[in-house]
Amino acid sequence: MAKNDIAKSGLTIALASLSSLVLYLGYKDYQAWLSLGPGGIPYNLCGYFMTSLMKPFAIRHPRDFRSVPGKSQEVAKYLSSDNLPYRKGDYPIVAPWPVPNRVLNQIASEEFKAEVHQTLFSIKEIVLTTTGKHLPMKVARSFAEKHNDALFVSEIRPQSEIAHQHPVDGSLHVNLHPSDARLLIERRWGELHPFAGKIKAVPAGFTLVYPPRDQLELKVVNDCIRASVEYVASLG
Repeated sequence: MAKNDIAKSGLTIALASLSSLVLYLGYKDYQAWLSLGPGGIPYNLCGYFMTSLMKPFAIRHPRDFRSVPGKSQEVAKYLSSDNLPYRKGDYPIVAPWPVPNRVLNQIASEEFKAEVHQTLFSIKEIVLTTTGKHLPMKVARSFAEKHNDALFVSEIRPQSEIAHQHPVDGSLHVNLHPSDARLLIERRWGELHPFAGKIKAVPAGFTLVYPPRDQLELKVVNDCIRASVEYVASLG
């Protein structure tokens, strides 16, 4: 066999091996993405390519409280800095894809998932402290998630979405006043949704709240839900 033929054969084998490796790694990455469960984009190969293309446009430092857009410099509006401790331990590992926005470890127990779900969807109405007006709560598909139900105040629109829970890990996305989102992130309880304030379906204070690991953390999650109800109700 001529030297040129040997070189061509070697190059062909190398390219074939490289292609197989790339396909294998791509397949493993796709399977890992599927394990997060459905989110706000198609739960198939098309959705996987979409989230991969979205990465460069996501918020670069979602755990930096200074990244919160809007009126985040104000004193916390509906959460109390005196009653919100710093979260203990390491941060959870958050999936590298912007959508769906999920936690990979420190998963909530089934008991805590059920308790958060009960808290979220047992709220029937809120009475505005300023006017005494009763605003009903509604349950519908989340604008940000598409596959999960969310709690809304009064109307079904992006800005009136309060929160939704993620069944796989027990984390939540909560629509907070920007100042509350800033405080929550500063105290290490969550991080911004990768597209908070960047698209209509994701408000400026839309925050990923980490799954509760104990009763104290469960209380913090419940406090976040209540703070979101008050904030969203104030928007009218």
